[in-house]
Formats: sequence, C-alpha cells, structure tokens
Amino acid sequence: MTEQAKKVALVEDDPLMSGILATQLISKQFQVISMNDGTKAFERIKAEQPDIVLLDIILPGVSGFDILDQLKRDESTRAIPVLVLSNLGSREDIQRGISLGAEGYLVKANNMVEDIVKKVGAILDKPH
Repeated sequence: MTEQAKKVALVEDDPLMSGILATQLISKQFQVISMNDGTKAFERIKAEQPDIVLLDIILPGVSGFDILDQLKRDESTRAIPVLVLSNLGSREDIQRGISLGAEGYLVKANNMVEDIVKKVGAILDKPH
C-alpha cells in the first residue's frame, strides 16, 4: 500500500508565487490546495484538513494573522502546523506570527522556493 501524499494548503494571493510554489510542492509528491483569498481560507482549511498550511499575511479579505488566530483557536484545526510565508519581515510581524501559533515564519525575499519546500518537509517529518 502506498503512503498517501501529504496535503499542503497554500494561501497566497500572488499568482506567480503561488504557481511556482505549487509546482515545486507537486514535484515533491505533495498534494496542493491553493487559495488566493483570505475570506474563505479558514472554512476551506477546516473542510480539507491539510497536513500543513503555507500562509501569506497580506491577503484580500482577511489577513493571514486573522486566519492563523482562527486556526489555532478552533479545536478541529489547532494541531495543523502553519508556516507563515510573507513579505512582512519586521521583528514585530515575526513575533506576532509565532505568538499566534505559527510553526515557523519565512520572509519571501530571504528564501528560495526550494528552501520553502524543504522547510515544509522538515515540519511534516517532525513528530507533532
């Protein structure tokens, strides 16, 4: 029996970034659920129950911080690891993301797509 592909929820409103990341994740045998709007992201994540969430902060509708807060407050999504992937790189933003329960916080400009994919794999390989 083959192991089922790990499911990654990708919440990213930049179509170029979303496309590149999704392509890389799929090439590493991940199943990708893409969302480009913060408004319905929480409900979709709750319904899909992904293994990890890659979450942008600046989104149309609802901010990534609000989505992260909702995910960590809800019993059914609390245990899903969230990796923040944002252009916001101030110490305050990073601390806010971590304090809201993010597993990690990556600044897009400082990370290659391959590094992001490796980080996803490392988080999923950790016992939770």
